[in-house]
Amino acid sequence: MPTIADAIQDTKRLLNSNTRTEIDALKTTLSSASTVDLELSYGADGIRAGSYLSISRGNTAPETVYVHSRNGFNIKVQRGMDGSTATNWQADGTSGVPTLIEVEPRFTGHQIYLAVKQAIHALPENLFAVDTFTVDFGTSDQAKAVTLANGFTNILSATRTARSDEDRLLKFNCKIQEYDGTYKLMRQEGIEKTVTAQVTYSHPFVTGTLSLETDLVSTLKMSSEMTDIPPLGAGAILMLAEESTRLDLHAAGDSRGDAAVNPGDRSRYSLILQAQYDRRVSQEARRLMAKYGLRSDSVTGATFPTTLR
Repeated sequence: MPTIADAIQDTKRLLNSNTRTEIDALKTTLSSASTVDLELSYGADGIRAGSYLSISRGNTAPETVYVHSRNGFNIKVQRGMDGSTATNWQADGTSGVPTLIEVEPRFTGHQIYLAVKQAIHALPENLFAVDTFTVDFGTSDQAKAVTLANGFTNILSATRTARSDEDRLLKFNCKIQEYDGTYKLMRQEGIEKTVTAQVTYSHPFVTGTLSLETDLVSTLKMSSEMTDIPPLGAGAILMLAEESTRLDLHAAGDSRGDAAVNPGDRSRYSLILQAQYDRRVSQEARRLMAKYGLRSDSVTGATFPTTLR
């Protein structure tokens, strides 16, 4: 199943197009946050004083470092730049896992990681997770305690076992009440025999932990159809921010021609990504409404917007 790390790779593909970043690898262990000497495996030519590098390995959160000076394959760096965390990095290939160094990437791994997390936290409420539970009701039971570990938004459907072979009315009239973190399923119809109710309900996405290995489907509880939406949101966030480099005269250099990228091109691409994001949100919201609909007697209102705005 796709993870946060996969979403980062998808975002890179949206942002980088056919551009390629020079890559090196870590030759020896970068063992502590206080270590400032980094040894390269291949001596990438693009690394110089003033460079920013992005270090990544497996499911470890990427780190951004700044190059103070270079002496051949050895460079002195400032650790944990731009809010990233200085990490104990193993040498490239240890346990068969590469430790890669991206040289002056268009967006660092840390930047993309933050943007993906921001896009997940900003998912609109017309997209939601779906779960089910069953509970047995006796003839005298008016309410049964239920465990809803990830919270609750709406009852999407509720059915029950038939009272007899001739009973074809399988819908179960019920509601969920919450008090101080405790949930109870309240029946709103009389029953003459024990029945088992099965309730399908919506709840917020589970975003408490968003590490690189976090599974978008099994952990966040997103449907597999939604997993392309966070990269689109992250790409729009990053591209809009990149347009600001045109306002910084200090960013200009010999290799940066005014005609290389037309003014506003980055903003326009950001709007394209945002439009695609809105379209996919609308599609998924419509799919959810077509599949589940909303009950008017649910805890929250039955409004169901089909676009982000």
